[in-house]
Amino acid sequence: MNQNTLAVTPENEELKRKLERLAVEFLDLFTRHKGMVEDESVILNALYLEKLGRFQLELLQKKTEAARLKMKMNLIQAAINRDKRPDVQAIEKLVDKKFQNYYAEIEAQAAALDQAKEVLSHLVSKEDTLKLKELFRVLCKRLHPDLHPDQTEDEKELFIKVKSAYDLQKIAELQHILLYLDESKEKKIVLLSGDEKIERISRLESNIKALNAKIAQLHQTFPFNVKELIVDEKYITQKQGELKSEIEKFEQQRVRYATLIDIMTDE
Repeated sequence: MNQNTLAVTPENEELKRKLERLAVEFLDLFTRHKGMVEDESVILNALYLEKLGRFQLELLQKKTEAARLKMKMNLIQAAINRDKRPDVQAIEKLVDKKFQNYYAEIEAQAAALDQAKEVLSHLVSKEDTLKLKELFRVLCKRLHPDLHPDQTEDEKELFIKVKSAYDLQKIAELQHILLYLDESKEKKIVLLSGDEKIERISRLESNIKALNAKIAQLHQTFPFNVKELIVDEKYITQKQGELKSEIEKFEQQRVRYATLIDIMTDE
């Protein structure tokens, strides 16, 4: 029998079951990857910054100030070695210019810390998060172009709206889109020819392989590679202690350099 016919044969039934299984697997991976990239990574990064970021920022500030004062001290000493009166104001301007990139990095870290606090203060409830993900999954099943390559332009535009509503955590809008969709317009797998099933199976298998690779790569990168450590209070306490020790070390350097500069410039 021709493979393109819609007759119910064991071969077509097997293709149908395989296509349905791959569609479910693809949706699982698609929603998981999107959640990792656009939701989980943001929250994990915010948690990491909340627990360690303020100490890292303070350490950067202390290191920068200590290095700035050391450079200032060396320039003052160089002027004294030349039997010249140090132009402290000019030296200060030169040092500040040299450290512009460090100041910018401090500002960036401070802004990231503020953003982390904002993220953690606006987390949706666990119940709403589950509802949001389930709505997104259902709508992906209805509208994702990899599952419906023959969809209309209106359906493609609707899927873009679904992704936007999900990103903005608009549950009501997702519910509205779901109500809008007409179930009778969805092309059923059973109506696909054998060749169409095979083509979709091949595409889904390729996309599933790509998504698995992307998810595996994410698990190896920050903040997913420290996911377990973020909730390990023993690790966090130890890391905070290490950062505090480093902060104290550079604070001592800062005080020493500041004292020496005062001595060197004391008339």
